[in-house]
Amino acid sequence: MTQAHAAADVGAGHGHGHGLRSSRKPRYLQIAETLRQEIRRGDYPVGQQLPSEAALCKRFGVSRYTARAALHLIEDLGLISRQRGAGTTVRRSETQVGFDQHIRSINDLLQYSQASGFQFLFTDRVHADSVLAGWLNVRIGVECIHLHGIRYHRRTQQPYCLGEVYRRASWQGLPQGFERMEDALRYMIEEKFQEHIGRVEQSLSAVALTEDEAHDLKVPVTTPGFRSLRHYFDIKGRLVIVAVTLHPGPMFSYHMRYERSDSGRI
Repeated sequence: MTQAHAAADVGAGHGHGHGLRSSRKPRYLQIAETLRQEIRRGDYPVGQQLPSEAALCKRFGVSRYTARAALHLIEDLGLISRQRGAGTTVRRSETQVGFDQHIRSINDLLQYSQASGFQFLFTDRVHADSVLAGWLNVRIGVECIHLHGIRYHRRTQQPYCLGEVYRRASWQGLPQGFERMEDALRYMIEEKFQEHIGRVEQSLSAVALTEDEAHDLKVPVTTPGFRSLRHYFDIKGRLVIVAVTLHPGPMFSYHMRYERSDSGRI
């Protein structure tokens, strides 16, 4: 789960006599670790409810995004269950053995930094073919919005990534006040995207570059390509967009870090 907004909160919380220790960890991880320890020692017995999001916000001095991210994390560990209108209930006091991947932001996911920039080149409306229909989980022929752009190094202006964004043509979840859905989608991506995202699923594959793709990336057509297909879901699990990025193979690397979830820390 992507926790871009949650990582921004800073400072120490309080409540139950327990503050957050000074740490370089994002706040949602610190809160999740505190709640996990409290569940383990019986402060919140199995079957009892945890405090509400609002109560956690007040206790730790954080936003709802951060409190929600912490609850999502300990829910993923199997310690709690959450139901709308029924609150958050403790399911077990110990986690099962597993491995958790911690990604702090969308930028972390793709290793993009302030040294890079993204430029939208054009928007279009397309009818989903069999491939796009599979990506978006829609019927073939359904109208979709397509945004195309390129990512480049700010200093050298060298392109190193082509980007395609797809979404079913609908106003659902898009900001209002725009005449075209393309403009609303572009605004959401540029200005408010991280606030909408609760989960990201990514698949990576090696592909051959087409002549046009090699030309746009300014590499020989024989250069191998590396494609990332990402599905972005909101906090309710609804698909927001599908994004496809294409890199020249030699210019792309991907690193992940995994930690055990049963080691006494998150």
